[in-house]
Order: sequence, then C-alpha cells, then structure tokens
Amino acid sequence: MFEHPFTATDVEAALGQRYIVDSEIAVGGQGAVFKATRVLRPDGSAANDLVALKLHLHPAQDIRVQREVSAMRRTSHPSLARLIEHGCCVVGSRYSRYVAWEFINGQTLRQKLKSGHLLEWEVLAIGGDVLDAIAEIWSQRIVHGDIKPSNIMLRDSGSAVLIDLGAARHLEQDNSPAARKPFGTPGYLSPEQARGTKALSCASDIFSLGVVLLQCLTGRHPTDYSQSALADGIRASALKLPVSVHLVSALDKMLAARPTFRPSPAGLSSHFQRLQQTIEAEYAAGFINPLRALGSVSGNGTTSARSAAKKVAIARSGNPQTPAKPNLWRP
Repeated sequence: MFEHPFTATDVEAALGQRYIVDSEIAVGGQGAVFKATRVLRPDGSAANDLVALKLHLHPAQDIRVQREVSAMRRTSHPSLARLIEHGCCVVGSRYSRYVAWEFINGQTLRQKLKSGHLLEWEVLAIGGDVLDAIAEIWSQRIVHGDIKPSNIMLRDSGSAVLIDLGAARHLEQDNSPAARKPFGTPGYLSPEQARGTKALSCASDIFSLGVVLLQCLTGRHPTDYSQSALADGIRASALKLPVSVHLVSALDKMLAARPTFRPSPAGLSSHFQRLQQTIEAEYAAGFINPLRALGSVSGNGTTSARSAAKKVAIARSGNPQTPAKPNLWRP
C-alpha cells in the first residue's frame, strides 16, 4: 500500500490549525482523503463543517483538481456534493492542492452492489437523483464524463449524490488538444466519448448512467467492462429483465448509440418519478395506502414514492433487512 509522507498533525499544521483531522478515508499514489472538521474559515470566523478533505500531491493532478473546483463553483444541488473550500498548502515539505467537500454519510453505489442487484424502486430512485445532478451541471454546459458506481454516493437517508467532477469538461471553454482524447472510465464511456469526440453533451452522461442502472438491475456489468462492446449501443430489452416495460424502454433509449436519440435528463427524471408513483399506487391498490398506514409524512402532508414504496416493501416481507421486490405494473 502507498504510504503518504505526512501525518494528521502535519495536515492540521499546513492548514493553519483550521481543520481537525479525524481519520484517513483513502490513500493512493496521487494523494490522500481524510475525514475532518473545519473549525475556522479562511477569514478566521468560526465554522463546524464535517468534510472529506482531499490532498492532491501529484502536480499532474492540478488540471483535474481545477476542473472539479471550477465545475462545482458554478453549481448547487442536493444531488451534488457541496464544495466547502479549496486552496494550496505545503504539507511537510510537499506542495499540495487541497479540496474540502461536504462529508457524505453513507456508501458508494459500488459498495452497495457488492451485496447483489438492486430492486426496481431503488434503481428508479438512484437514477432520478443522478439525472437531476446531470441536468444541473448541464445547465452550465458541463459534462461530468466519469459516471460510474464508485462516483455515486448513497446517503444514509436514501438519496444519491454524484461526486468527483475531476473529469468534467466545460463545453464552451475546453478547446485544448487534450479535450479530444478519451477521458473517463472504460466500460462506462458513451460511444462518442470513447472516440474522443470534442463537443460532448449531457447525452454522453445519460449513456453512462444507463450502463450503471443496467448494472444495478442485473448485479453485473452488462458487457463485463468491455468498452468496444458498447460502440454500437446496447439494448436492455435483449436481457428480458423482470421489470416494467416502461423502465426497459427508457434504458434502451438511454443506451442508444447515437446521442441525438437519447432523452434529456430532465425528461427522464420526470419519467422516473412517474414510474415511482406507479409503484406506490400499485402497492396501495393491492395492499394498503402507504401514506396513511406507514407514516413518514412530511410537513406538507406528502411523502416520496421512494419512501412509500420502500416501507410497504418492508411491511410485506416482514423483514426490514430484505424488502420484498415490488409488484410489476402492467404496461
């Protein structure tokens, strides 16, 4: 294992004792990530922010870090990790760029998938949250470029958060030769991204998310991480998935080879919400009204389809650890 040449005390000193480092989250050849608490802002005012503090030690990471910071300074959305602070420091004797992000209590989607495939309502909920994040960054003409299970965090509360915009490209600003080279993670790239197409759009992120959601439904990557197998798009309908035909149809469109054939993130998000509401309605018709029987009513008297469907699934199964699979609705 790579060992970084500094301690938590070194990090605290490098940042002027404005952070209290709790524990190490991850370490690698490019740097380290710590769980920490920011107790003072740069202007000296008091703070109490729980953060994931990333230290980037390799100079080659400067462009990636700047991309991520630049992208996140333009956006604000609950499905995107909140940027707390960024800057430069000297840790021990090493120059480092640091970025402090909102600390998200939960796990990555990659970790969750180690337990097996997800239920249909879970896929709709995660997909809807990530689609909202894609729509938000695309409003600034930013393409994430690296959507995969390890870049989707699942909060303990149940919502999903898209993280790591280090590969993000701003459509109107990135005219460098490097912009024509493929970036992201093979096995999740859209066909046009793999070809090195410069003028990517949110349709590229839609394709990548389609691969992720199909992986969630089956419990395995649809092409065993082969990027070449994605070159002509793939069809979820060929797998005979035991889920709604409406979801399968949406996935087929997300995974179309031509980006112009893929739906918009806002339209897909609305579609996913309607499918979630259908799950809720079917449970209510075949069992009980989850809004009345299971509570979790918010201040305005409503509850989300995600919460209702989950609670009824648990009630049906009688086991809170293994919620029952929702009934399929008729097309």
